[in-house]
Amino acid sequence: MTKRRPLALCAAAALGLGSLFIASPALAEDAGAGTDPTALASAAAADIQEQKGEESVVGYGANTVDGEPVVLVSNELKGDADQLNAIAAENGAKVALISPATTDAATDVVGGAGYVSLDATDTILGACSLGFSAWSPAGQPALITAGHCQSSKPGMNGVRTGLTLPSAEPAVGGEGFKPNGTGILGDFGFAQFGGPGNTDGAENDPTSTDIAVIDVTDPKFKLRPEVTDWTTAAQDDLAASTTDITGVALPKSGTVSKSGRTTGVTTGSTTVDLPYTDGSVRPTEILDGYMQISGRWVRGFIGGALTEGGDSGGAVFQGENAVGVVSGGPEEPPARGDDWAWYTLLQPALELTGGYQVAIALDAPVVDSPANNATVEPGSDIVVSVPAPADELAVSYQEGAGEVVPVQNGKVTLQAPEQEGTYTYSLSAKKGFNSSETVQHTITVADILPRPVINDQELTAAEGADSASTTITGTGEPGATVTVNGIWEATVGADGKWEYPDVNIGIGVNTLRATQTLEGETSNEATGTITVKPAAAKITSVDPNQTFAAADAPSSIAGTGLAGANIKVTLNGKEVGADLATADAADPNVVKEDGTWSVDLGAQLGAGTYAVSAVQSLNGASSAETSLVFTVEAAPVDPVDPTDPTDPTQPTDPVNPTDPTQPTDPQNPGGELPLTGSADMLPFGITAGALLLLGVGALALTARRLKTDEA
Repeated sequence: MTKRRPLALCAAAALGLGSLFIASPALAEDAGAGTDPTALASAAAADIQEQKGEESVVGYGANTVDGEPVVLVSNELKGDADQLNAIAAENGAKVALISPATTDAATDVVGGAGYVSLDATDTILGACSLGFSAWSPAGQPALITAGHCQSSKPGMNGVRTGLTLPSAEPAVGGEGFKPNGTGILGDFGFAQFGGPGNTDGAENDPTSTDIAVIDVTDPKFKLRPEVTDWTTAAQDDLAASTTDITGVALPKSGTVSKSGRTTGVTTGSTTVDLPYTDGSVRPTEILDGYMQISGRWVRGFIGGALTEGGDSGGAVFQGENAVGVVSGGPEEPPARGDDWAWYTLLQPALELTGGYQVAIALDAPVVDSPANNATVEPGSDIVVSVPAPADELAVSYQEGAGEVVPVQNGKVTLQAPEQEGTYTYSLSAKKGFNSSETVQHTITVADILPRPVINDQELTAAEGADSASTTITGTGEPGATVTVNGIWEATVGADGKWEYPDVNIGIGVNTLRATQTLEGETSNEATGTITVKPAAAKITSVDPNQTFAAADAPSSIAGTGLAGANIKVTLNGKEVGADLATADAADPNVVKEDGTWSVDLGAQLGAGTYAVSAVQSLNGASSAETSLVFTVEAAPVDPVDPTDPTDPTQPTDPVNPTDPTQPTDPQNPGGELPLTGSADMLPFGITAGALLLLGVGALALTARRLKTDEA
């Protein structure tokens, strides 16, 4: 069995930082003589590298603007301009200053990635894993990791950090500790391992934790609210395959996953099998407890998402919720039971950092209307859906103009500008410091022909009918032609009104759409609603104010209605029949094809006064309520025949009391049988004996426990 160092001691190495954090291409040392500008630039670059170091040259090539060879040199050497020019001039080349180049993937930072901690002299102290992207109290980018990663060597505290190369990490078979060339990632802004002030902490002390934050100030790093799954590490792009983090939560019983530089992504249960002192192996789940990690107490939870040294600080998550960071694990795999890890409880740990919070992913908003590139009237509505948990929408549509609008019921309604023109809106969902991707949406505002108006109507169909006839009415521009649902046309009169008669509209909530056309110009579409309600249902099994004898009390309510309509029956204000099925109807709440319905009450009604109502609905439209009151009489009580009273008897003479006798032998008091036990006394005696035995057992157990503790 291979012994493993506790995870609280990060994977450690003592390496000089030197030039490890500067990216540089491999350049040819001598391109040979000639007049090819690219070859001359290559030769000049090699000469500069020879004198100024490999990292001095970022690139080279031929400048197609003037045909001259050019060497791209790190702008950190701008103070050596004269020397650089002299070196390059030997090959007829020019020198340009530029920032060192890295791939975009190298500066995309996600949870689970590896990093090294550095002291003030840029010596590598150890390697850990990032937990989650975060925000400082001021809304600046930060990262969450384990507190012990800042102090991985006794007496030595990390000051700053640097990302490592994913393809060289142990998670994919590498040796690790190889910087990815992006320079300094950030400084530790807060770190606590154990109690406040990095003391040992104490059990049952909620301020005992293992948490740290790294403040990231270089804008080239793009922190993403995601956790890598390590499947794209070979391409050095951990952000290419990730899990979004959409919230922070306390751990729940079930499956838990972790991501870290040493073992990649592992998944296990929050319940692990542990050996107990009685020789058994039992399932154990601790979702909020305390453990000593390298001598310091850490509030956290146990789980089977396995870890190794260097995974410390890595992301621990359930689904899309951040729940912890890796803190520690067994010094060596247990001989019996499951391997396990201990994770810092993230939610309470964040409260100790002074206001840092985990960054979360938000879905982008969606513009419901109008369509992209549509032409709209000045001041018309722009309706945007904003997915939860976002609670604000950031809006801008011209340079320097923007606002943040609260979200209500998942929607935001904006008004188009009054001034004509073309506007491109930039929209993003927000929650706190978190923002979604930005959505672009373009509209053109023009003084176009306004939409017509369709007057809303509410109708009631005749009994048994599934539609109603009406005249569609509205307003528009005089002389315009209004087209409704692409079928019916009407001309707007001089008074601005139009109508289309004798239209049959089905039962339900019907949306009509109309445009108007005038002098070759057609308006945008308008909508209106015509609601057709079904006729009121009828109750036929009970008459208004009817009185039932107890024996004839109803056990169901029946009536007639529109075939296919839903029936809702209430009795004294409570819906009935919703959970009962009748023998002749699979759904008692639907009117049958023959127009009848019946709702079973489950049993005959008892005595009392009842108010019953029925409402039928179809296609979202409900009828008026039909209601009535009826009574059920109490069952009659059979009279009891009186019996003749008996003659009173004379009282008997009292018997003289006997003289008191001397006490008898206690063996047989009063001459009765000896008491050998009773139904009342015997169980009590047994119980008392059992309690005594348990007491002895408890005392013995306590004694053994004290001895064990003392040993």
